[in-house]
Amino acid sequence: MHSITLRKIAPQAPFIFAICLMIVALLAFARFVTLPCIEKIMVTRGGVRHCRALITSESADPQIKQTLVEKITQLSALLVPYTANTTQKADLSSFLETLIAVGRRADIRFVRIQPQKEVQTKDYTLAPVMLGLTTTYHELGQFMAELEKLPHLFHVDRLALDATKEGRCEVKLLISCLIPIGRPDE
Repeated sequence: MHSITLRKIAPQAPFIFAICLMIVALLAFARFVTLPCIEKIMVTRGGVRHCRALITSESADPQIKQTLVEKITQLSALLVPYTANTTQKADLSSFLETLIAVGRRADIRFVRIQPQKEVQTKDYTLAPVMLGLTTTYHELGQFMAELEKLPHLFHVDRLALDATKEGRCEVKLLISCLIPIGRPDE
């Protein structure tokens, strides 16, 4: 009797197996994709509800201000390591001093430093400087790598290299320094 039932079901076995696999795949999808998305939405909704409650309540102003002050303090603390080694006054002379210090660490000999015409906008001053250097390729690479690590924004506009017989090179480099303009409230 069981063998007759099995013979009847045998042609339908691949179809039943495929349906079972699809059910398992749907359950796995629901568990590992859908549920985490729903959890994220619930967490986000909770944050939105909290913000709405702060905004709509009459005594929310001091709480919002306190929250903003705390966030600003946290962000300022995160910025301290990046700004600790910078000069207090952001002007062309401080950026030139930074360029010279980085060049000396990379063992570069400055032949000429010639500031170009500055370009001012509402938020920053762009101060290009033409540098004449004598160095090796390796030292020039170290110099460029050190410039990239600085918190200031230096942009290399032009680079010209001439090789000399001693294995060194003469470099003409146009570097622009982005100098932020201080605001009265700072």
